[in-house]
Amino acid sequence: MKAKEITVTINEYGKVQTIAATKGERLKAVLDRAGVKYALPCGGRARCGRCRIKFLSGAPTPGSYEEMFLTEEETKQGIRILCRTVIYEDCEVELIGSLKEQGMSALTLNDNEMPDAGMQTDIPEPSGSNEAEAEGAYGIAIDLGTTTIAAALIQSTGSGYKVIATSSCVNSQRRYGADVISRIAASEDEETREALRKAVVTDIENLIKDLTKAHNITCPGKLPDLKAITITGNTTMLYLLAGRDAASLGKYPYTAEYLQKEQMLSDILLDNISDISLTVLPGISAFVGADIVAGLFTLDLNKDEKFFFLDLGTNGEMAFFDGEDLHVTSTAAGPVFEAGGINCGVASVPGAICHVRINGTGQNRRVIIDTIGGAEPIGICGTGVMEAVSELVRTGLVDETGLLTEEYFDEGFPLTDDGRIRLLQSDIRNVQLAKAAIYTGAKTLLDGKIPDKVYISGGFGSKITPENVEELHMFPREFNGKIIAIGNSALKGAAEYTACVLSGWEAEADASAGLDLIKEKAQLTELATMDGFDEDYIAAMNF
Repeated sequence: MKAKEITVTINEYGKVQTIAATKGERLKAVLDRAGVKYALPCGGRARCGRCRIKFLSGAPTPGSYEEMFLTEEETKQGIRILCRTVIYEDCEVELIGSLKEQGMSALTLNDNEMPDAGMQTDIPEPSGSNEAEAEGAYGIAIDLGTTTIAAALIQSTGSGYKVIATSSCVNSQRRYGADVISRIAASEDEETREALRKAVVTDIENLIKDLTKAHNITCPGKLPDLKAITITGNTTMLYLLAGRDAASLGKYPYTAEYLQKEQMLSDILLDNISDISLTVLPGISAFVGADIVAGLFTLDLNKDEKFFFLDLGTNGEMAFFDGEDLHVTSTAAGPVFEAGGINCGVASVPGAICHVRINGTGQNRRVIIDTIGGAEPIGICGTGVMEAVSELVRTGLVDETGLLTEEYFDEGFPLTDDGRIRLLQSDIRNVQLAKAAIYTGAKTLLDGKIPDKVYISGGFGSKITPENVEELHMFPREFNGKIIAIGNSALKGAAEYTACVLSGWEAEADASAGLDLIKEKAQLTELATMDGFDEDYIAAMNF
């Protein structure tokens, strides 16, 4: 007997389409067939309850997962948990909350202290005196992030390069999980591993095609004017890009076999762009990847300067150069810096609360919020979470152990007048875990030494104002007055390496030597094996 056909109407942020489905089919399979982009933060394992979708009509009866994660009021409104929703009749659905992928921002080379599009940027002079082999040639730099992918189109100028344009997109692998551990688990299935590879290859190809087409560079297929592509990213993302088995990255002792720099023609990795020199930058370990190497590449290990380099993200990767040795590590900060695991957390999209201030006390207390794009608040992003907790500590609404006052302990502290967006006690605990990981990791690497400068990279690090989060005590006091936000240093490093490739073999050789120096000097510190680390971590949870 043939299964009954039903109709699903999908409202994708104002774009409406209707698609045929089968009675008893999983809703996420219907969204896949319709080409809808969405995120499953825990990889569809029903562990987080954050993949919420709203039924405008034809909502299925709430199941055990709705009872676990949703309030009665939410289920009455037609909200269901996407990864476990099965449809049985004609229905209309609307994407909401953490499913939202459109408008997510990613740092490109236009942010903060990065070169502006069209700006001339010098690269180190090669040791020889050869003329640039491809002055005026174009190259592409790619920062393959877990959440977003950023790209830059650059043009060589002989003595350096200029940034022609930048672009970014959401990493389409997010439907398999918001973090690398979820994606490693998903990739254990060979068919899913290939789907992960294809998803990110398509994202990268689309960015390249969009950038080249906009500037009249032949595309797709062979691109005569495009001479070089450089890709950087964390170790897991580069494994999945190559379709490699990433199982060893997700279980102790977390070993990575492929960490070397790789050079090839583009069609080895990309399906529809061929005959272009492509370089994948090297990594240091399973959790200190090529994105950190690229960031360090933009700094100078030959200069008489002690610096601390910190990428504020899920892995909390960091490096300390004491003038002679380069010490590196990563610490499990969790996804809090991207608002992951936060009750009302959303990515950096229009409407996300990004700044929080609390004025007054008692009945005169007033919460002042800023949202991305000035839009109506839909949730809270990473900087908003950190500033909100810092303000709660400053005003005494959270004590030094992280406890909310009795007034707000059960239902959380409201950030909006309607109380729809709240910070819960569990959210504050997640912040404590993240900030303790960063603080303890940094103190361990410093080992009593004092840096001259502290460079913070990544989306969160570039939007953070240290004074607005000082009550968190997330950074050692040795960082005071020394913090410099450097934006997307991974993309900048990839762009600089691409420029060296375009400038000729001697410049490329010098750039390769620079990468080798970083790899040679890097001394990996395993925090979990350090004496007293656990005790220090627990102590650092206090505010």
